[in-house]
Amino acid sequence: MTESINWSLNAQVSGGPKVMASDTKEIEAYDKIKVTIEAETADKEVDIQPGGAGKVQFLLIKSDTYSSDIEKLTYTVNERTTTIELDALQVFIGNGAVELLIETPKKLVFTNNLQTPVSIEILVGRMAIVPPE
Repeated sequence: MTESINWSLNAQVSGGPKVMASDTKEIEAYDKIKVTIEAETADKEVDIQPGGAGKVQFLLIKSDTYSSDIEKLTYTVNERTTTIELDALQVFIGNGAVELLIETPKKLVFTNNLQTPVSIEILVGRMAIVPPE
């Protein structure tokens, strides 16, 4: 059974142009995850899809607090060494955007160098796992 994630974006430069977009992303399964990353914590793993993973089509990562120039809230994808700073809401929609993460994300590994705990919300939309024949 197909599920849908409806999304919209409205961005406007102050005194300048405005760009609006919205669409529906068809998916077969989704997960909503909420996790707290304690202050000054490294390597907090968050599984975002089951083993033998399907194909992520939509990934939204939102925090109640974001990084500053000095203190960082970061994550890596799976076992990769490339660190991504979570300094604002991040949304990846479609294969092209998700592929920027190098590989299909199965887990995110967070490091919170901030002085306070942060609450992270993750919404994952994916294709269902196809059983082997």
